Amino acid sequence: MPIEDFRFHHSLRVRWAEADAQAIVYYPVYLTWVEVALSEYCRHLGFRQYRLAELNLFDTVTARATIEYKAPARLDDLVDVYVRAAHVGNTSITFAYEVYRQDETVLLAQAEVVYVSYDNKAKRPRRVPQEMREVFGAYETREERLDLSQFPLFSEALV
Repeated sequence: MPIEDFRFHHSLRVRWAEADAQAIVYYPVYLTWVEVALSEYCRHLGFRQYRLAELNLFDTVTARATIEYKAPARLDDLVDVYVRAAHVGNTSITFAYEVYRQDETVLLAQAEVVYVSYDNKAKRPRRVPQEMREVFGAYETREERLDLSQFPLFSEALV
């Protein structure tokens, strides 16, 4: 996916605990990075995703996570994790991620994670709320951040 297709990225520095003896980032760390980037993406859009989950208004479980490693990130590198809501289905949302060393064009890793909207009280999947569809859709299609105060779903989770 061209980097221009991403409207948001979050920067991180590779820390000592994230690298192996060769100073290369240990492979599962990328999953942590994409989760951090997703949280920051949501904050950028104006809401705290974990607060929505606490209130059981919008929560997800991970159904699938895939990563392709293209080149190594190394200790002390600054990396940019790009994130976008690639597809919103009936009960799932697919996010696409790409990781680059800051100010470089070499792709380090590509990831895709499918999250299923989940009712934590009923312990079963549920439809992705219309408000989430609208917020992600407006941002990904028009780079428009909607005023979340118009949506009751977000009232207790605004940034």
